[in-house]
Amino acid sequence: MLRASNLVSRSSTSLNSREQLIRENVVVSEKGILLLLKWSKTRQDHDYTHQVSLCCSFEPLICPVRAYKHLVSLIPGDKNAPVFALPVNGKSLPLSRSVLLDRFRELIVLVGLDPSVYSFHLLRHGGATLAIKAGIPEILLKHHGDWRSDCFQTYIKQASVDMYRFTSAMNYLIGSQF
Repeated sequence: MLRASNLVSRSSTSLNSREQLIRENVVVSEKGILLLLKWSKTRQDHDYTHQVSLCCSFEPLICPVRAYKHLVSLIPGDKNAPVFALPVNGKSLPLSRSVLLDRFRELIVLVGLDPSVYSFHLLRHGGATLAIKAGIPEILLKHHGDWRSDCFQTYIKQASVDMYRFTSAMNYLIGSQF
């Protein structure tokens, strides 16, 4: 549920290591990965390090630890290298937001969906909805997504079945009063 601005650069020719994720700020352990984000849209003064933990997954295709280790084995770099980079002529250039968005749209098309309907920001909406459905407390969701306000609550999409559960519970309570 991180913002693209935390992960990738605005341009492939420049990297602001105080704003984008660099390898020094990724801590790998047996349990997972800890991301140390020094800047975000909501915390621009660099006075706070937002820590986001990603646990290992038993499913290899979605395990962030395996993916990160594979990534750094394919694209070596020092501690100041961007986490997300592209090898170009023997150098690692920062992955730009526009390139990431192009690849994201290609994947959306590949699965048969309309790419004009999907955005990076929509992934934050989906992540918030999934977290609430999984029973994650709002305080943890707010921290993980780095929201300073409660605006994340507007991101949560309620399924109609949840709304029926709500009205069913209300009907039960009202009926038990008589």
